[in-house]
Amino acid sequence: MIDDDLTDPAEPVDDELVDEDDGDYVYLPPERSMVRRAVYAVAGVLAVLVAVVAIGGWWVARQLDPPGGPGEPVTLTIPTGSSTTQIGTLLENKGIISSAVVFQYYVKFKDAGPFKAGEYDGLTLNDSMSNVVNRLKKGPLPPVTRTITIPEGLWVSDIRAKILETFPEMDPAELDTALATVRSKYQPDGVTSLEGLLFPATYEVSKGDEVDEQKLVQQMVSKMEEVGDSIGLDQAQDKVGLSPYQVITMASMIEREAKLPEDRPKIARVIYNRLAANQRLEIDAALEFGLGVKGQALTSSQLKSDSPYNLRKVAGLPPTPIGAPGQSSLEAALNPADGDWLYYVLADANGGHYFTSDYNDFLKAKKKAEQQGLLGG
Repeated sequence: MIDDDLTDPAEPVDDELVDEDDGDYVYLPPERSMVRRAVYAVAGVLAVLVAVVAIGGWWVARQLDPPGGPGEPVTLTIPTGSSTTQIGTLLENKGIISSAVVFQYYVKFKDAGPFKAGEYDGLTLNDSMSNVVNRLKKGPLPPVTRTITIPEGLWVSDIRAKILETFPEMDPAELDTALATVRSKYQPDGVTSLEGLLFPATYEVSKGDEVDEQKLVQQMVSKMEEVGDSIGLDQAQDKVGLSPYQVITMASMIEREAKLPEDRPKIARVIYNRLAANQRLEIDAALEFGLGVKGQALTSSQLKSDSPYNLRKVAGLPPTPIGAPGQSSLEAALNPADGDWLYYVLADANGGHYFTSDYNDFLKAKKKAEQQGLLGG
């Protein structure tokens, strides 16, 4: 029999395909093996990158919107001049967010900021970036303030006492320094007192701020300059022939003398008329200021005082204002009423005055006022 499984000895054999040692293995070309390894390496790197991106995206997402519900409410105070970086650090330190770096990039992405200094509510521990940024964009809470009201007619000594009463943490020596060093543009050379130059008004001081004596006094002086500019005080010489400081001095007397608004321009006219006639003003409120007495009748010896504020003996205006005039008195001094009056006297219990140019008429009105128990003007 012939065996079909045997190879014909006459059939040629491909020596390259036959392993001399083992005819069961076939060699692959080296190039194909290297390509496969490269493909596997690239695939591995890509897998790692995808994993890193996925983990990074998951981490960023948790920073933007942390898991779990909102935490406890938190109040945040942003100091003046804080940068976005500093605000992010504040938020992270407070536990409102967990990453100041992510906050900075999120703010840039949202094109938000800059954010205002102040106190913010509506934030919580473990808050979302969107809520934090939206809350900051709305701005801080209105500042909680303390106020101090300076009424018209007060002396600087009264204002000083009221400041220290309102702000007990203030240093009296520092306040005195401020009152001695802050100057007004209406203050003549050689005048060291701010008498009449601290505008009577209500001033606000933020409750969280340290009260600055210099700043508060400067605020009052600046307010007087602001009001003065608005009513043309700097043009006083052209309007009424007096310097701005002299007008303030006159206004301070009007403030003390007038009880009703309609009397202010008339009292101003009496003062101008008496100055023009070279008559002494005889306004005792000036002497009260000069002697430092209030709320009591002047004695005969006091009325004979040689004080430069004794306008019964000294002609012209007193050397300085005798109190803090308000805007209406300043306007009256700049815009006196028309009239030839030289005298005025209190005429009724409401504070209205009677005005006259006749001395005998004045004496009659004064006697009537005395009979009614009214104080003479």
